[in-house]
Parts: sequence; structure tokens; C-alpha cells
Amino acid sequence: MWIGLLLGVVVGAALWRLEGAIVLGFFGWLIGVVVDARKRGKPERVKTPAPAQAASLQARVARLEVTVERLESELKALRGDAPAAPSVASDSVVEEVPEPAAELVAPTVEPPAPPSAPSQPRGPAKPNPIVAWFLGGNTIARVGLVILFIGLAFLLKYAADNDMLPIELRVAAVAIAGVALLITGWRLRFKRPAYALAMQGAGVGVLYLTTFGAMKLYNLVPPEAAFFLLAAIAVFSAILAIRQDAMVLAIFGAGGGFLAPVLASTGSGNHVALFSYYLVLNLGIFAIAWYKAWRPLNVVGFAFTFLIGLAWGNRSYRPELFDSTEPFLVAFFVLYVAIAILFARKRAPELQNFVDGTIVFGVPLAAFGLQAGLMKGTEFGLSFSALAMSALYVLLAALLQRTRKENYVLLAETFIALGVVFATVAVPLALDARWTSAAWALEGAAIVWVGVRQDKLLARAFGVLLQFAAGWAFVEGYHRTPAEAMPFVDAPFIGALLVAFAGLFTNRLLKRTHVTEPERGLAPFVFAWGLLWLLFAGHHEIWSFLTWKGRVGAYVGWLTGVALVMGWLSLRLQWTEAAWGARFLMPALLPFVLLALFNTVMSDKAPFEYFGWLAWPAAIAVHLWILRKLAPDGFPRYAKSLHVAGMLYVAALGAAELNILASDFTAHDTAWSVAAVALVPALLVWITASRVADTRWPVADHQIAYRISATRLIAIAMVLWSLFANATHDGTSDPLPYLPIINALDLAHVLAALAFTAAIFAIRRNGLPMSEAVSRRWAIVAGAIAFAWLNGVLLRSLHHWADVPYTFSGVRRSVIAQASLSIFWSVLALATMVYATRVARRALWMTGAALMAVVVVKLFLVDLSRVTGIERIVSFIAVGVLMLVIGYFSPVPPRKTEVPQ
Repeated sequence: MWIGLLLGVVVGAALWRLEGAIVLGFFGWLIGVVVDARKRGKPERVKTPAPAQAASLQARVARLEVTVERLESELKALRGDAPAAPSVASDSVVEEVPEPAAELVAPTVEPPAPPSAPSQPRGPAKPNPIVAWFLGGNTIARVGLVILFIGLAFLLKYAADNDMLPIELRVAAVAIAGVALLITGWRLRFKRPAYALAMQGAGVGVLYLTTFGAMKLYNLVPPEAAFFLLAAIAVFSAILAIRQDAMVLAIFGAGGGFLAPVLASTGSGNHVALFSYYLVLNLGIFAIAWYKAWRPLNVVGFAFTFLIGLAWGNRSYRPELFDSTEPFLVAFFVLYVAIAILFARKRAPELQNFVDGTIVFGVPLAAFGLQAGLMKGTEFGLSFSALAMSALYVLLAALLQRTRKENYVLLAETFIALGVVFATVAVPLALDARWTSAAWALEGAAIVWVGVRQDKLLARAFGVLLQFAAGWAFVEGYHRTPAEAMPFVDAPFIGALLVAFAGLFTNRLLKRTHVTEPERGLAPFVFAWGLLWLLFAGHHEIWSFLTWKGRVGAYVGWLTGVALVMGWLSLRLQWTEAAWGARFLMPALLPFVLLALFNTVMSDKAPFEYFGWLAWPAAIAVHLWILRKLAPDGFPRYAKSLHVAGMLYVAALGAAELNILASDFTAHDTAWSVAAVALVPALLVWITASRVADTRWPVADHQIAYRISATRLIAIAMVLWSLFANATHDGTSDPLPYLPIINALDLAHVLAALAFTAAIFAIRRNGLPMSEAVSRRWAIVAGAIAFAWLNGVLLRSLHHWADVPYTFSGVRRSVIAQASLSIFWSVLALATMVYATRVARRALWMTGAALMAVVVVKLFLVDLSRVTGIERIVSFIAVGVLMLVIGYFSPVPPRKTEVPQ
């Protein structure tokens, strides 16, 4: 049917533009309906089993009967009732049954399922009335009547354009033809009822066309008399339809009436006459709705009225026509709201809790769209219109609920929903005339709600698609949005919130038990759609009203607030998707943590500036609350990553904040600011490794996350910090003098060493898994960092006490620095080797020996050529003495011997 509609619109538009598109599109749709109905009406062919399959089935039945007889005989023999029948006979009988060929054997027949409870017999589905009209009886004659009607319409227009006949004669001839069709149809109503209804429908359409043409084209009839005739025709056709219980007659009569001004149009643009004529037609539909619940007739009237009104508005409306146009729009809106109520009152008994969604939701959507066009350029006009519509729907809902009739229960609930929708939309419309996105999104959610209540899949699908269209409309108009003066009450923010609300509400609806499985699969994506719009609403406000300085904290605060609301809703409503919306707080904060650290390094901006002191602690607190109340237990790896991320975020932000504070209160880039970076990470490791944390959440319940995974990552960061600090900072501690070890930079190293030592003890105390290979690797890393730090202590002391430049070139050229390093490395090698000998650790002794070898090589390659005077003497003598001491006190430990088996 849709192909016919499309072809009709395309061909009609090519031939006669808008009028042709409407007319031929309508009849193309009718022809498509006929074709589809005939395809569905063809009986299915019943497949008969092939002869080979029938023979196979007979053979299997025969074998089954023989087997059953043999089993019964053996059972009687076991009971002693009768001697068992000889198995040979039975076997021979079985052998007599021909075994089917392998290719003819049917698949194993499953045992029949237990009979289910008998279902209530369902009567035959009622056919579409328009389809039934075309297919019941002489189809050719009925299609011919439709074509005849179109031909008469174009004949009338052609005669008018070419002055072929006197005007009076043309109009009279067409009117006589219409009356003849009516009389013929009425006389045949008992003998051939279907044919008679077709004739009467065509006659009513011709009379509509004739009256309108006589008034508008030729001025043969004054407007007062013409509208009296049109009203009489409408009443007459309604009486005919009701007397004969013929909805098709009413539909074709109304369709002909609506098409009459389109077919006979001369482009003069007399909108008052056009809309007055349509008002009369719609009053006729209203009169029929008072007696009959004919939904197709209501839909036809609604579609013609608002589509033609939209076409006229796009082509001919001007602001000065508002006073003569607005009353008609209000009248049409009120009329079809009343028709929706009449339909609920007269609905068929089997339609429990049924609401005509097309009329109930389509009418306000179409009327509000047309109202937006009329109110263009009027300040607050559309907002007041939304408030008026909201008040009307709420009032009608209250009146319907007071009747206490079952027919009105769902309609009253729907009107309440529409009232809330328009009351909500009125706020942004007071500031922004772009109503499309918010209205469509909320209408879409309302349609999904009704579709769930009525178990209508098509309504639910349309509601979801309408929300996606709302998002597209929002994006299309977003860049054209003027700058706003007040945050949180501007139209883009509230519009995005409404789109988000519609998506989240739709997700809840799609979680109901009586929706289809594909819809349940779609529900998480609809939730993500709503959540993204909620985040976008905050993004718009932050980007529009804040400078770059305050945006990071604002983003963090908005994300935290959204996560808190999602978490609360998930606990209150048992909402699975909302719980995941809260659990994604940590991943969502990652780019802003990195941005805060980047700002700290590049522009010396502390993370806690511009309300960051409120946003970041709140984010960590909400994160811990989410982990406590909404832990993703079914996803242990993700839960572990959330705990690790929380500890790393605190460590990174604390390090950045203390670094800026230390720079502000002391000289920039001194030992104070560098040491401050290590304070918070070291304290976190120490706290999580403490005995108090052994029994406290979250460390007690997630020890691997905090004491191994997070501690390992912090250790890597601290290694990099130590290498950077010792390579680039000379330990200046103004206003205090520099003292080895007793200065901020070295004390930070000591604190970090104590913290990680406590972490190792905590791992061993609680029996956490750590392989020997991992322990050995970390011991090597710790030894290397300790060696680099102790060298840094020596070189910083030489820098402050002997004026040796704390640079690579300065140390390389300094005689005292080179001699000091040789002696210091020898002392370290001595201490390492003596300790290794006492604890019998050959690998550690070999490490000390390697360091001693490096010292010897350095003596001959560096010190011998560059170090002169007393420094060279001291270095060589000291290293020689130390090597003698090593050889005496620390010989190489023996290799470990294998225990004999």
C-alpha cells in the first residue's frame, strides 16, 4: 500500500503539483490496500506427503505395533498370567514388515506434548472496511466510480478554464449527475447493498464538489447559501451512513468533500472560505462520531484537515492573517479532542482500555506545530498556547475521571500525561520558540506508554522513532540558538533535559514483561540515548556560561550529580540501567583528571581551584557510595578497576594540588614543591597497608585491588618521580638551609620507602598472592632507585657545600665530584658485599662486585685522566683500601648446594 501511496504522490506532484500529489497519493494508497489484501487473502496450499514418505510412515507404524504386542506378552509372562509368546514369531512378524530405504526414513517422531488448556475460539478478524468495499462485489465498478469522480472533477476544472459551456449549465449538469448517483444508490440499497453504497458515496462527493465550485469559482451561490448547502450535504451523508451502518459511505463522502476544494482550486487563496468549508465537514464527522465509533472516518478527517492546513500555511500564510486563521485552528483542535472522547465513549465492547492514539496524540502534535507557525515572531505566544493546551487536557481529565466510567480510564490518564507534557514544554518555549525537539520527545514517550498499556508494537516503535527524530531536530536547530542570559532556564538546557527524560522514561517502559525480546534488547540503548542527552544538557550550560578556568570543576560536579541521581534511582526503582549509569562515573571522570593534571603541569593551575575543592571530594565520596551500594558484583574485573581508579585519582589529584600549594607558599620549583608530589600517594599506600585497614571497608574486602594493583601503579609513578626529582632538582629548601636527608626532598623519599615497606608487610601478613619472581624484580627496582637517590644526596651536598653545579656537565668536570663518587660507590659496594656475605646471598654479593668493577673502570678511564692533585690521590687510595677490606671481610658466598635425593 505504501508503494501505491509513494507512486501516487510522485506522479500527482509531477502532473498537478500539490493537488495532484494529494489526490493521486490517496487513491494510490487505496489501490495498494486492495492489492495487499488480495495477496493476504489467497489460501495457502496444503502440502501432501510424497508416496515414499507415506510408505515409510506406514512401515514405522507397523513396526511399532509389533513391538508393543511383544512387550505386552513378555510383561504377562513375568506376572505369571500367561506364557510368553515366542519371540521368534514376533521377530518374524517384525521381519515381514519391509524396512524403508535409508533415504526414505523419516526423522524420529518426538512424543506429543501434553495438551494445553483449550483456548477461547476467536472469531474471524474483521477486514479493513475500505478493503472490504473494494473486494466485496463488483470491484471493477467500484474502481470505475472512483475514476469517474476524478474525471468529473477535472472536467469541471477544464470547462471552467476554457469557457466551454455556460457556467450555470456546467454546475447544474454536475449536480444532476450527483443526485442521480444518490438516487440510484438509494434504490439499490436492499437489492445490491455494496454497489448501492458505492453509488451513494460518489454522489455525496459530487455534491460537495458542485456546491464548493458554484460558490468559490463562479459566485453563483452566495457564501451563506453555499455553507447552508454544504452543511446540509454533510448532515445528509451522515444520516445515510448511520441509517445504513455504512462507514465506507461516510469515509468516501468525507474524502470527496475534503478533496473538492483541492480539485477545484484556482489559487485565489480565500482561506476563510476554505477553512469554513472544512469546519462544516468536520462538524459532520463530529455528528457521526456521536453515534458511531468509526475510527477510520475520524483519521481521514484529521489527516485531510491538518495536512491541507499545513500546505496552505507554508504557501500562503502571512502574519496579518493571524486573526482570521487562529479561530479555525482552535476550532479544529477542540473538535478533534471531542471526537477522541466520543470514540472512547462509543468504542466496541471488545476494545478494553483502548485509546485512539492517532487522534489523541496526533491532534495536539499537529495543532501545536501549526500554532508554532502562526506564533512565529510573537513573544511568549507559543508558551501561553502550551499552557492553554495543558489546562484544557488537565480539565478534561478531571471531568472524565468524575464520570467513573471504565471507557474513560485510560483516556483520562492519557490526557493527564498530555497536560503534564505541555505544562513542561511551556517553560522553555517562554524563552525559545523552537518547540519541535521537546514536544516530539515527550509525545514519543507518551505514545510508547500508551503502546505498552494497549500492547501495540507499532505504537511503541513509532514512539521510539519519534524520540530519535526529536534528537535530530534538536541538533539541526542547536547552532541557530541565540545566546541566553540566564543559566538553567534557557531553552537548549531544558529542551535537552526533556529529550533525556523521554528516553529514560521509555527505557523503563520497555522493561515491562509484555514487550517483545527485541524491545528489551533495545532498552539499554534507549537508556544510553537519554543519559547522553542528560550529559549534553550540562555540557551546554558549562560551555555557554563558564570560562575555561571553571569548566573542569563544573564538568566534574555535573557528572557527579548525574551519577548520584542515577544511583539513587537504581536503588529506589530497582533500575539496572541506572545502576550502570552510576558505575560509569570513574571512566567518565578520567579525561578531566588528565586535564586537571595537564593544567597543573603547563599552567600551574591547582585542581581544587574554581570550586574544584567541592567537585572533586564530592566525586570521590559519591564514587565510594556507589561502590558500597551498587558494587558490580557480577563483573569482578570491572569492580576491581573501579576501586583501583578511585585510589589512583585521589593520589594524582592530591599530588597535583599539594605541588601547587607548595609552590604558592614557597619558592617555585624548590624541594618543597617537588617533595609535595610524593606526600599524598605515599600516605595512601601507608593507610591502605595499615592494620586498621585489615578490617575496614573497602580495603578489607578488596585487598588485591588496593594493596597490590593500585599500590603497584603508584609505585611505578613514584619510581618515575624519584628519577625525575633526583635528576633535575638540587634540593634547595629556601628559606631553610640544605641538610642531607633532613630536607623535604629526601624526607619524601624516606616516607615513600616506609610506605612501600609497610605495603610489603601487609601483603605478607594477609597472605596475598605475590610470586618470588615478582618480589625479586621489585627488589631490583628498589635497589636501583635507592642507589640513584643516595647518589643524588651526595651530589646535592656537594652542590651546596662545595659549589659543584648540579648538572651533568658540571658533575662530569668537577674533580671533587668524581673523586667523591668513586669513594662513595666503593663504600656502597663494601656495604652490599659484607651484607651479602652475612646472609649468604651470592646474587647480592655479585651486584656489589659489579659496582666495585665499575669503580675500578672509572678510576682508570675517568679519574686518571681528569682528576688531578689531592682528589686523584684520595680516590685511588680510598678505593684501594676499601677493596682490601672487602677481600678480607666479604669473600664470595658459596653456591647453594643441592640436597641429595
